[in-house]
Amino acid sequence: MENRFGIGSVLGTGFKIWFKNFLPFMLITTLIYAPLLIWGVSVVQGELDLFKLKKIVDFATYSAGVILLLNIFVSAALTYGVVMELQGQHASIGACIATGLVRFFPVLGVALLSALAVAGGFLALIVPGIIVFCMLYVSTQVSVLERPGLIGALKRSRELTAGHKLEIFGLLFILGLINWGLQKVVEAVMLPDAGNPAIFDETLKRIPTYMYVDLVRAIIVGSLGSVMAAVTYFQLRNEKEGTSANELARVFE
Repeated sequence: MENRFGIGSVLGTGFKIWFKNFLPFMLITTLIYAPLLIWGVSVVQGELDLFKLKKIVDFATYSAGVILLLNIFVSAALTYGVVMELQGQHASIGACIATGLVRFFPVLGVALLSALAVAGGFLALIVPGIIVFCMLYVSTQVSVLERPGLIGALKRSRELTAGHKLEIFGLLFILGLINWGLQKVVEAVMLPDAGNPAIFDETLKRIPTYMYVDLVRAIIVGSLGSVMAAVTYFQLRNEKEGTSANELARVFE
């Protein structure tokens, strides 16, 4: 499977792989999200009172940070699955999770350095922050597949994304729109007229179900985003270096 890098090509290949492996990729992401799921379920158990509402607010406030951390593991695990799929093979759930475990701490270090670099860019101005984010977009995949060290992964990602930051921004914008759209659908279905004081009690009763459904949305977005990042990495390598999926897969042999 050889492609020149472009938004349409990444989306087409990414969605094809994601849909083809929907159940295993969703299961892998769900297993990795287990700590968040357990936390969310524990928060909404029991009678809904002011104390329970505070716990729900805390969950809503801090869960985004937990999701970012868990998505590092998801990205490492699904990168293996995507590479196997690109060369026409199916990776087992166990093999994907094992890969994520083996590379978790190096990938975590790369992610933290990337976050610091992006934060520094945003402190300067919004545009530099976006540029840095796009520049380091495939640093996780570099860490998993090339293992060049923490700083080496950032430099390698900068090298691979050179000349394609605009396309990567467009890809991220589309993925952001998908996430935003799913959020709005969940809110519209689960919390209709949430701002209406006349149905405040009814809205409160819907909050636990809303949280469950929104966790499913987070799992969907997390798995899809990880697949797109892995496909982006492959297509950048393929275009710039002629690297095939079979060559990428040799790192796991």
